[in-house]
Amino acid sequence: MNLIDTNGVSYIFDRQISLTEDYYLVPDVIEEVELAQLVHSQSIPVGISEIVVIDEFDEVLYLNHYKRMLNIHGGRSFFNMTGFGDISILATIHTVLDMFTIQKIERLFDPTEQIVVFTDDSRLTRRVNTEFTGKNVEVKPVTDIK
Repeated sequence: MNLIDTNGVSYIFDRQISLTEDYYLVPDVIEEVELAQLVHSQSIPVGISEIVVIDEFDEVLYLNHYKRMLNIHGGRSFFNMTGFGDISILATIHTVLDMFTIQKIERLFDPTEQIVVFTDDSRLTRRVNTEFTGKNVEVKPVTDIK
C-alpha cells in the first residue's frame, strides 16, 4: 500500500508523471492537496485515491490513533494549521496495521502488505521510522514514485 504526502503530489504535478501504481491520500493531506491543485491548476491524477474508500480503513480506529499521535508528537501549529498531515499519516498507518491484524484473525489468512510512505519530509521520515520500527513500513523519496 502506497501512501503519498503533499510533497509527492507536487512532485507528480511538476513532472507530469503518469502513475503506474496506486497511491492513497490520508484525510488531512487531502485538504493540503486541494491547495496544491489550485497552485498547479491541475486535478489529482488517476492512480491517487483517498484512503477512506478502502476496506482497510476504519474511521473510528483512525480517530483514536489520531488523538494518540497528537498527544505523542509535537511540531504542529494550531495557529498556522501545520503538521497535521504528518499526524494523519502516522494515524493512518496504525489504522491500516490494526485492520490487517483484524482481517488476519477473521479470514484465517494474512492480508498484510507492505506500507510505503512517499515523502521528502525529513521530520515525517524520522517519525515513521521511529514509530514503526520492526513493522512492514518503509519510507521512500518522492523520486521513487512510478
